[in-house]
Amino acid sequence: MTGAVKIDIIGAGSLGLLLAGKLICSGTSIRLWCRSDEQCAALSETGLTISHIDGRQPIIIPGSEIEAVPIREFSQRYPETPGDWLVLTVKQGVLHRILPELLGPLRETNLNLLCLQNGWGHMELLQKLLPAASLYAAVTTEGAKRESPVRVVHAGGGQTSIGLWGGGETVRNNVAVRLADTLISAGFSVLLSNEVNTMIFRKLVINAVINPLTAIWRIPNGELLCTDLRVRMMRELYEEAAAVYDACGISHEDSLWDDILEVCRATSGNHSSMLADVLSSRETEIRWINGSLVAMAERAGVDAAAHRWVIRMVEGMFVKER
Repeated sequence: MTGAVKIDIIGAGSLGLLLAGKLICSGTSIRLWCRSDEQCAALSETGLTISHIDGRQPIIIPGSEIEAVPIREFSQRYPETPGDWLVLTVKQGVLHRILPELLGPLRETNLNLLCLQNGWGHMELLQKLLPAASLYAAVTTEGAKRESPVRVVHAGGGQTSIGLWGGGETVRNNVAVRLADTLISAGFSVLLSNEVNTMIFRKLVINAVINPLTAIWRIPNGELLCTDLRVRMMRELYEEAAAVYDACGISHEDSLWDDILEVCRATSGNHSSMLADVLSSRETEIRWINGSLVAMAERAGVDAAAHRWVIRMVEGMFVKER
């Protein structure tokens, strides 16, 4: 592959808009696949604005520079003009419901696919769905909040780690190196890793401890540390998750509990994605976060009562499917 990287992004939520906007500003060719015709029209007419939580000048991308396409046209248009990379920023629920039919025609296609989902289970699904594809998993701590279909707030810079799913020398992979360089040129901090599975499992525990409790109590991340009761509940979820990992033979760092506390401090004013979903009456990803840990526990013959409890609490809230 030579020349500039061309990237298709499926999902125009917070992370999809942030990636698309910054990549377009750096000169990368981006095609953004949106769920609704209305968002496509708004982006084409109004453009995209990326504001910053620290008060820096916003980035404004004119509509004339944005190629936004309804996702219903994907199966017809993408095979005719494929990009170098297909990036999935949709949440797990959308991925499991919509993508099998959408990506089915690409089953025999040799494509590069980058996945940025929380939780567990999506990579196995995609591996079965697209056996000819080169699958890459990414773990990111970039903070983004969508304010409208055409406005997103960059709530804090982070690290994005990318690795080839199923093993392989990602750090020596020219295709992955070019993608990383492209993201770095757009202002993202990127690390290529040969241990992306370890990072996925680490983030799974962090999300499983922080996200459901902030959603249940409807508080920003930092307020989890304000009372001993809340910290004890966090600790119970963490110890259960660590016990599940031990039973499954999944390694985890001894510092993981301290890392969870540090994430709460570093993102003290942020709303978790699960809280944002609850406040917007959207389906949450709890079945792929805490639910993944419960499924692992069942297979290993251990209990995960606290995680079952938070699943019931979150799923018992009113949710309007979209």
